[in-house]
Amino acid sequence: MKRKLLLPLVIVLILVSIILSGCQTTTGVSQSQYDQLNAQLQEAQTKLAEAEQKLANLRSQNDSMGSALQDAQNQIAKLQAQLSQSSLTGATPAETAAKIVKYYHETHIYSTYDLFICSDMSAEVWNMLKAAGIRSVVAVGDIESPITDIILSKHAWVLAEVTPGQYLALETTGGYPVAAAEHPLYYRGWTFDSPADLKSHNDMIREYNVRVAIRNDINHAVNEAAELNNNAASQAEADKYQAVYDKLVELRTAQEAALNALLARINGLAKPL
Repeated sequence: MKRKLLLPLVIVLILVSIILSGCQTTTGVSQSQYDQLNAQLQEAQTKLAEAEQKLANLRSQNDSMGSALQDAQNQIAKLQAQLSQSSLTGATPAETAAKIVKYYHETHIYSTYDLFICSDMSAEVWNMLKAAGIRSVVAVGDIESPITDIILSKHAWVLAEVTPGQYLALETTGGYPVAAAEHPLYYRGWTFDSPADLKSHNDMIREYNVRVAIRNDINHAVNEAAELNNNAASQAEADKYQAVYDKLVELRTAQEAALNALLARINGLAKPL
């Protein structure tokens, strides 16, 4: 599907190439001006190839993440055996949840943390809580400053339901619980009912970031085409640049529509806290 989304850009680049070939024989356009616009076309083609490779890498990463998720699910039985030990069972669900996240932190080492690493860690703790009979959800947001757009999320953690309707935040990267009074931003953000929903969210975030980069590249080309059009030495030259500009604007509009549709899917998957 992502390859199909890139196809219109390829077609437009071909059309622009045809336009440029006409420019070369038009007396109103100098050789240096032709070379300049042609160089911009070549740069756009290079960026297109890079974007297509990024999308291909995303598909490969998604397959790997799906396999990793399956492996985590297969470990539930093992986790159940671990959780049966008295050292991981507390007097209350809150105490059990705290013991679980502490145990997880002590047995897992990560050299760096970002939204995706934190998501993986939260998914694993979610599975451990499930094995212990504690319902939980995975949350994303920003624990450093309040945000209103899920796209700006920088962190993921777990909210364990320790009493009916009452949740306790678990910081999986540090291995400790966080009370609402202690840090209220852990109770603000968006939640997912399962690691599978979180994985779908992260897949869409990766695609969104790639599409934003493509849209920005197209917008840069639009601005350059507009500048060339404004500085054209003749009407014939301006018409050539205008044709390139119009095609690039169509491409930018289509990419922005795709971004808006993807953002709607991202927001629809999550539940605001």
